[in-house]
Amino acid sequence: MKIRYERPVCYTAFWSHRLSLFALVLFAISAGLHRFGVMETEIFVVLFSICAGIALLAFLMAAYGILRLWMVGAEGGRASAKGSFFALLVLIPAGIAGYRAATLPPLYDISTNTADVPVFLEPVAHGPDWIPDVEYLKVAPYAGQDKAYPQVTGRRYEGALDRVLEAVRLVAENRGVKISATRLPEPEEPPAPEKQEPVVVPQEAIGEIEAPAEEPDEDSVIGLSEILADDDPAVAVEPVILRQAQIVLQGETRTPIFGFTSDVSIRLSEEAETTFVDMRSVSRFGPHDLGTNAQIIAGFLRALDTELVGISVR
Repeated sequence: MKIRYERPVCYTAFWSHRLSLFALVLFAISAGLHRFGVMETEIFVVLFSICAGIALLAFLMAAYGILRLWMVGAEGGRASAKGSFFALLVLIPAGIAGYRAATLPPLYDISTNTADVPVFLEPVAHGPDWIPDVEYLKVAPYAGQDKAYPQVTGRRYEGALDRVLEAVRLVAENRGVKISATRLPEPEEPPAPEKQEPVVVPQEAIGEIEAPAEEPDEDSVIGLSEILADDDPAVAVEPVILRQAQIVLQGETRTPIFGFTSDVSIRLSEEAETTFVDMRSVSRFGPHDLGTNAQIIAGFLRALDTELVGISVR
């Protein structure tokens, strides 16, 4: 008489395979639609959270299936292995996002100069409204940036303003930054001459006017400002103010994998014989950028250093 052993079936393992495959397909489709701008960011974030929850459940069910296989030899080992593999493909990016959210400061606005922040030429939007604002960021909007992102600093180049501007435009084109607005330095207009009223001399006094015998010596000529300062101390001579030439460029860029959009401001300041470049990047979604804005600025400035190699003086 032959003895036939019937192996128990672990249905949890098979359900883990189905759920993990569903989570992976939904995640891939939603990520692709968001990357190419078809799906809104709010919808993608909600779907990604749902996929991560389903994948976590499927991974736990796959672990239970493997445990049943080890303990009683239940069927479902292959289904558990496939389920755990598909679930990890969703859980890995979710875990990276969670780790960055826990270890990096909750910032969505990053600038190379936190004291004098580059401005945006056109208004930028940040949302959505249903996400609560972080209260302390209103008091210290760049708190913790210097410690978390020490690589986010401006650059100084020993080059003319137009030369650096050409390189900035080239790097922006290569890195997918779409420039939407530009503010060039305004030409200085010479001051309008003051109108002087004609002096009316009586006819009988014309004959009494005599020409000077000789021209005055240059050493004896005193400037008008000195005369006014000596006669009336309240009269002050206005100093000559030299304007600092600046160029501001505004654009937008998207992250390479998931396509999150950030608004970028690039400021070029002419200082003596050098040009200083500042940048600012602001995410359009959420109270936390997960470090993407710092990566955008650091990558752009590294590419600019490569383009202007030989004239960078930090």
